[in-house]
Amino acid sequence: DLLFFPTGGGKTEAYLGLAAFTMVLRRLRHSGLSSAGVAVLMRYTLRLLTLDQLGRAAALVGALELERRADPATWGPWPFEIGLWVGKGATPNDMGEKGDNRDDTARALTVAYKNDTKKPSPIPLESCPWCGTAFSAGSFRLEPREDKPTHLRVACASRKRGPDACPFTGNDALPLVAVDQPLYRRLPCFLIATVDKFANLPWVGRTGALFGRVDRFDA
Repeated sequence: DLLFFPTGGGKTEAYLGLAAFTMVLRRLRHSGLSSAGVAVLMRYTLRLLTLDQLGRAAALVGALELERRADPATWGPWPFEIGLWVGKGATPNDMGEKGDNRDDTARALTVAYKNDTKKPSPIPLESCPWCGTAFSAGSFRLEPREDKPTHLRVACASRKRGPDACPFTGNDALPLVAVDQPLYRRLPCFLIATVDKFANLPWVGRTGALFGRVDRFDA
């Protein structure tokens, strides 16, 4: 049997609703850090489709993270985060460092974007998935040091105040992990991947952390 739903039929909303239910139930059943780690892994065959879905999925995870921030006693200390696990043609797979002479790392792409915002964004999003404000040079921060970063922080560039202010500005960054190295450490609860990335499983030992049996975490 073939089930067919046309464009706009609610397919994405249906699976995102189920994903949200799964992540929330896990937090309710297990307290503290025991509820952290990958809860949902969404695999696509086409990279373009993966990137198209990222914005909507990121908005969902952002909503869950706002609920967690408002009530960490119920939802735990570890943030709800979404990770993008795709080839380096779409996202940087390495953080990089000063002097490595590479142009495909998160550091190199971020520095290039800061110097010229007409160049592609370091991640496959051009605007905040929550409020739609276009990213600016200040939206991307290499932490803890630009010369040798371990994490790429992404924040909204909106400067609105009051009830219309975006909650993911300044130090309240978007719950988004788009570089492989920090992704293997932080283990975001919602992971969007392409099928080709699964070829890494026999060759990259760190990918095993995505499937559990880890006894550490790294902020």
